[in-house]
Parts: sequence; structure tokens; C-alpha cells
Amino acid sequence: MVSIKDFLLKVVNLFCPITCSVCGSELHPLSQTRICTECKELLPLIRGFTCQKCGAPLSYDVGFCYTCKKYYKEYSFEKMRSVYLYTGSLRKLILKFKYSNRYFLSKDFGLAMYETIKLYGFCNNVDFIIPVPLNIIRRIRRGYNQAELLASVVSVKTNIPMLKNILFRKKITKPQFNLSRTDRMANIKDSFFVKNDKIIKDKVILLIDDIVTTFSTVLTCSLALKTSGAQKVYVLALARD
Repeated sequence: MVSIKDFLLKVVNLFCPITCSVCGSELHPLSQTRICTECKELLPLIRGFTCQKCGAPLSYDVGFCYTCKKYYKEYSFEKMRSVYLYTGSLRKLILKFKYSNRYFLSKDFGLAMYETIKLYGFCNNVDFIIPVPLNIIRRIRRGYNQAELLASVVSVKTNIPMLKNILFRKKITKPQFNLSRTDRMANIKDSFFVKNDKIIKDKVILLIDDIVTTFSTVLTCSLALKTSGAQKVYVLALARD
């Protein structure tokens, strides 16, 4: 016998069907995902050999990638891992998530991040999860912070508390996507500060962001957290270049 809830969902689905955010195929009315199984399997997961520091995919098990060997002393985080490569359909999907109000994708993405944590087990002793903050203007325009949405899902799955009122941006910077590595570092320098630093003193932090490229944002955030007393900072990103 069909329940009233299931019946109403089917009626709603006739007029507003739930579709895959990648290919547009129709999903089951009770579906808990917005990406169909076929499309999910095609997303560019990072697997195999990775850099021990930043998690970049490697062809061989050589320990560290070229970038980490070159800039190792500049890194203020312990380790970083990412779920996907920022390319193809995944790139389009993240752009929809960030700029087209597809905030419901945070569940699919957040679960994928949780699976990555389980796979690598690189931050098993984390005390708090902290999302990379948006500046106030972008937050108002967008209506949400995508890193915070992802962090919320990871927090629920791991039972690790999320702190939203600790890390803040203290200046409005240019968009990072069209800047060189040097310009990104200069643009983002000293952009973050910590409030209530007693809460994170001697604690292990998992910093969450959506996309990392030159690491400038997560490096600056990690430095601010470390300077304010955090013992260790690990980074988990949804995707990386």
C-alpha cells in the first residue's frame, strides 16, 4: 500500500521532477542524491599514488610532488587531501554549486569528502572542523558559503563539531581564479583572522574548502589558525587543479 507521503511526492514529481545535475536524467522521487549513478562513476576521483603533503596525484610512489618539494617550508598545514580533480563535468557541477544556487549538491559532495577522510584516515584526531569563510559581500550576494555547507555535512558524518565563528576574513580581496600564484599570495596575504582563539588553542583542526589551486587561501587560513594557537591543521578540499 502506497503511503500518503509517497503519493504526494510522486504527484509533485510529475510537475517538478528531480533530475541529475550532470546529465539531466530523471531521478526517483525519493532519491537522496542529485547525481545519477552513471554520472557519479565518471567524476574524476583522485585515487592511486598521491603526494604525501598535498595529495596531488602521482604516476609513481615518489613521496612528494615537485611543488611540495619546492615550497615545503611555506606550508602551514600538515597535510591536504582532495576528492576530485577540478576538470570536465565536475568543474561545471561545482560552478553550478557555487554560483547557481545548487546548494543541495552539498550533500553529494559532502558525502564524497567523508568517504575520502575514511579512505586516507589522515586526520583521525581532529577536534574541530572549520570552513574557509567568504567575505561579507560575496556571502550576501551568493546567499550561502559553499565551504560551510560542505563542512556541515562532514561534521554530521564524522561527529566532529564545526566552528563557524572562529575564522574570519578581514579584507575584501579580488577573485582568485584569474591570478598567478604570486599574485594570489599577495592578494590573499593577511586576509584572515581568528576570534575566540582560546577555543582552538592546542587543538587539531580540519580546514575545509571547495577548490584549491595554488593553495594560497588554505595556506593563509592555516597560518592564521596556527598563529592563534592551533596545534595542527589538516586541509580537505572538494577538488583541486
